[in-house]
Amino acid sequence: MTGLLFDYDGTLHESLRIYAPAMQAVYDRLSDRGLAPPRQLTDREIRSWIGMPPERAWDCLLPGLPEAEKRRAIEQVGTGMLSRIEGGGAQLYPSVPEALSALKKPGRPMVLLSSCPRSYLDAHDRFFHLSRYFDGLFCGEDFGYQPKYRIVPALMEQYGGPFLVVGDRAADREAAERNHLRFAGCLYGYGSAEELAGADALVHAPQELQRVLSLLC
Repeated sequence: MTGLLFDYDGTLHESLRIYAPAMQAVYDRLSDRGLAPPRQLTDREIRSWIGMPPERAWDCLLPGLPEAEKRRAIEQVGTGMLSRIEGGGAQLYPSVPEALSALKKPGRPMVLLSSCPRSYLDAHDRFFHLSRYFDGLFCGEDFGYQPKYRIVPALMEQYGGPFLVVGDRAADREAAERNHLRFAGCLYGYGSAEELAGADALVHAPQELQRVLSLLC
């Protein structure tokens, strides 16, 4: 039986709810110190960074930011997001728990691979009890923030077979294409339609996850 390899932010988790305020708070601190011009970050630009390694997000936002300041900003955003998770601010998309429960079947490996830090994924596991749905929870930090397409072969070897990759960004599509796997693109997430071009199927709303994925695997 084909396994399922899920992205997390933008695919299962509505991460803008905690990411946007955490990014704005850290940006404002940098602005107060004269390291960035004061402004309100837009949801559109913040959405574009979701799913990226955090270093790349800050390179997009403030290309000239000194490396030490970038590292500090990444840590502060992470701390801000963790506090929001623990405070109940995180939210899975509607119908996601029900879809994951329905898709979990004997003989079908279900694995989660996010580009996030380990502390972030562990916090979500504690809050949402993700381990009850997944056979493995993996994050970018576990693999030195390598691109997802380089991580997938190790997961295929560990879980004994091909996956249907499910995600909302170009990195998820690339992970599938480079490993000759099928891909379901989540249009409701944070990627553009162009990023998901060539998907074997498109999921237009979280409520469609169970139906679309059941047809493919």
